Amino acid sequence: MNLQEAIAELTAKFKKKISYADIAAALDVTRQYANQIKDRELSDEQLQKLDKYFNTDLTIVNLPLSTDPNDCVNIPVLGEVKASMGFGVTVYNEVTTAYYPISRKLAADLGLNVHESEIIFAQGDSMMPTIDGGDSLLVDHGRKEIYDGKIYCVRIDGQLYAKRLQKIPPDRVLVVSDNPKYRSFEIDLTEKRDYDFEVIGEIRWWGRVAR
Repeated sequence: MNLQEAIAELTAKFKKKISYADIAAALDVTRQYANQIKDRELSDEQLQKLDKYFNTDLTIVNLPLSTDPNDCVNIPVLGEVKASMGFGVTVYNEVTTAYYPISRKLAADLGLNVHESEIIFAQGDSMMPTIDGGDSLLVDHGRKEIYDGKIYCVRIDGQLYAKRLQKIPPDRVLVVSDNPKYRSFEIDLTEKRDYDFEVIGEIRWWGRVAR
């Protein structure tokens, strides 16, 4: 994929013109240089910069899809990291313990930022029946903007949770558990808090071994 093709892809996705000034900011180069390289093939590093800046998936778009079942990308598995669906989990070990291969087609269908995605695990019952304790959670760290009704991995007061988030304009977020026995609560993003709140990433997929 060259730069002109990348601009066309971004323009189609966002339905607005992407300028060379935007590209220059994403690549951390001058606008003149961005214009000079418009016909050149983009390196993986440049594609990753565009993905991160625009929160998109050009890296995946640039990968040829095939029917070969071995045509996969490896997603790191953090076997010791749990996202609570109850009262919170403090994470002590974020070491990659394995890699889970998924097809490039699935990664593209999920719109994954493959270089910013990881698999962690659910713990507790507050998101039942949607997510059960022990389920695998595929978290895309490149997707942090809150869209109503989607499920995210969040850090609250130093502990990880898997929760459904609802944005309440202009500056509040409702944190929702699918299990009705757990109460929802609001966080005011403008208010000075004595605890931290951070969206770690959107949970794009979850799954479990059949019981």
